[in-house]
Amino acid sequence: MSIGVARPVAWKRLLVPGAWTIVVIGWIAALLTTGSAAGDVALWLLAIGLGVLLPGVALVRAVRPGTAPLIEDLGWGAAAGCLVAMLGWALGVVLQLSLPPWLFGPVIAGVLAAVPRTRHRVLAKPAPGWGPAANLTIAGVMLVVVGWMTVDFLRLHPVDPGPSGSTYYPDIVFQLAVVGQLRHSLVLDYPMVAGELYSYQWFLHAVLAHLLDAGVMPFDGVARLAPATLMPAVLLVAAVIAAGIARRVVAGPIAAALLGVVGTTVATWSVGGSAPAMIQTYWWASISTAFGWLVSLPVAGCAVAILRRDSSTAPTLLFLPFAALAAGAKSTNLVVLLGGALLAFAFVLIRRRPLRPAFLVLSAVGGTLLAALFTIYSAGGNGLRLDPLGRFEHLAVRLFPGLAGATDDAAALAIPDIAPIAVLTAVLLYFLPVLPRLLGFVFLARWEWRDAASWFLLGTVLAGAVGILAFRHPGQSEGFFFRSAFPVGVLASAWGLALVVERVRRLPWVRLAAAGAVAGLLLSVLVALAVPVSPLPHWEEAFGHAPSAGEMSPLRQVAHYLFPLGVLFLPLLALTVAGLLARARKVPLAIVTIGAILGTGLLSTGFYLTGAVPTYSQTSVASAAGLRITRDDIAAGNWLARHTAPEDVLATNRVCTQEQPTEQLPEPCQAKTFTLSALAGRTVEVAGWAYASRNLERAWESTERYTMQPFWAPERLRRELRAFTHPSRATLRALSEAGVRWLVADKRGAPTDRAALDRLATRRLTLETVTVWELPAR
Repeated sequence: MSIGVARPVAWKRLLVPGAWTIVVIGWIAALLTTGSAAGDVALWLLAIGLGVLLPGVALVRAVRPGTAPLIEDLGWGAAAGCLVAMLGWALGVVLQLSLPPWLFGPVIAGVLAAVPRTRHRVLAKPAPGWGPAANLTIAGVMLVVVGWMTVDFLRLHPVDPGPSGSTYYPDIVFQLAVVGQLRHSLVLDYPMVAGELYSYQWFLHAVLAHLLDAGVMPFDGVARLAPATLMPAVLLVAAVIAAGIARRVVAGPIAAALLGVVGTTVATWSVGGSAPAMIQTYWWASISTAFGWLVSLPVAGCAVAILRRDSSTAPTLLFLPFAALAAGAKSTNLVVLLGGALLAFAFVLIRRRPLRPAFLVLSAVGGTLLAALFTIYSAGGNGLRLDPLGRFEHLAVRLFPGLAGATDDAAALAIPDIAPIAVLTAVLLYFLPVLPRLLGFVFLARWEWRDAASWFLLGTVLAGAVGILAFRHPGQSEGFFFRSAFPVGVLASAWGLALVVERVRRLPWVRLAAAGAVAGLLLSVLVALAVPVSPLPHWEEAFGHAPSAGEMSPLRQVAHYLFPLGVLFLPLLALTVAGLLARARKVPLAIVTIGAILGTGLLSTGFYLTGAVPTYSQTSVASAAGLRITRDDIAAGNWLARHTAPEDVLATNRVCTQEQPTEQLPEPCQAKTFTLSALAGRTVEVAGWAYASRNLERAWESTERYTMQPFWAPERLRRELRAFTHPSRATLRALSEAGVRWLVADKRGAPTDRAALDRLATRRLTLETVTVWELPAR
């Protein structure tokens, strides 16, 4: 049984396929015009269509008792297909066979269609679709998203960096290094330090390793095609699951719009300041997070169906596999979902409702999380520690440097004393601009508080907020608690807003909401134009430094930051309260207010869409945090991938991102050089160790930021560098005994005695900036 749907009239039937065709063409055009090769895009589409969607839809249909519209099959199938891709990767590595996704996927779908018990479900005709309005709205959202993906990221990260090179976000290159490891191994080492355990999320990388077997260029596939595919998939999955949770089709387009069109409420500084952009940033900056959204949203959808004892719209038999996939996709996924399961269980316990569904959800999520902690994440917290409000104390010091006291602690992560009012302001500046997209919770509290599903969704968001408030990580990764929970909160918000739409359906609610959105947008524009981006430059001009408490009271300093938010939120909050006190059926005030609050988020999305202001991607690419890759780097990586064995270890003279004109490492040394391992798909003896678990744990006692810490085994690093600066038979023999087979010299690295290496090893590749030698066999 499907949720409420309607058949379109005959002339409208062309609208839906036409709209989705335009979306696909626009997506392809965005990739091709920003540098992806047509052959790679075609192979990628083949891998996604036959390797993920086809078997995913077949699997969902096989385990779900009823039929559903095609859009729901595709939404659930996008996540279920990742289960199939994980299986294909595991079988391929164990059997040492190439199982391309365009072959493995159809085989799985064929098996499900051939089994008599599932054949009639897999081959059944889909239920009637959602109708033109819902489809056109979601397609429109997709086009907006394709636009800001192109402007903010794709055009800044070309496939061909050119002879002089281009700058890339380091985390993207790191992801490619992990994928390279998993293309030939079930046991994952930290790719840049041979023999070092990698104990972190890696399920996305396994899926990508399988998809790359279609023949796609790895650099293009991981750095561009994967994130550009994940984001639309997340929107589709969110729309489908929101409609199922709300039991109303209108919730689907609302959820897609909240994620893709309504951005962070902009009040000046929040464009690039404290408030996180969430979806618009992390779809590319952390593709493991985007993958986590893709697979944790189905966990939430299945959990809600189990709590309601209704499996008509959700494949609840896949609840445990989805939970396992979410656990390995992002470490924070099941942590926040466990918070939702606990609150739902507490609710049914207090209300004396049947406990079995809530206990099943709680035990499944909790048990899967416990198993993941002892397997995938067995090395510990990777630097995560309990430090209540530590993140926001650090943010408060940046916002109010003049209010920070001195600290006797020499550790880089130590935080000076800071006034509590400054910390509270930092918390407000982080959360308030994000909350308008979660507005629907207010209406759930009014109309659906007796449904345990609403408490599950609320508990997930609260767990995300508690996580970011309670923990701290050297790389600020505690923020992923809230980022993992946010899309689940959007499901609830879409449900609540769908209830409002249902109750005012006799009003011209679309026009009222549009009028409110325009009003909110204009208010945001006026505030952004009237208030400075940050008070810090003006304080510097007035005082010559950040003002102390004696020069400007803390309350006055706080007012400089909170005034823009107050101008935006106080009148809207007053209207919201008035709308809640009145009956929404008779008073259009509630709809106008909702539109106005959500309209305040349109400005930031406009910035992403037009590129009118520097966004996070532009800032990261232009800053020193970027990682420069040249055409020679890619050519050398491709040569090594073809001419070396998967188990071969490489040594390099470039272990830090800075150029090293002398034998000594530069000070400071930023250990984020992931390029060689990423492009060659091989393990390196010692290079960018910044993200290694051991390095992150040491950061709490270090006087240097975690990216600048020296390598924990300095003699091992010196041995590697001496092989280039002062090569000898003894040095090369020691490296060879450690498993190193190839030496890769980069002109940006430590000086290399090429003549001596030519006598001691076999030169195999010579490029303008990169040279490769093969060590003698042991």
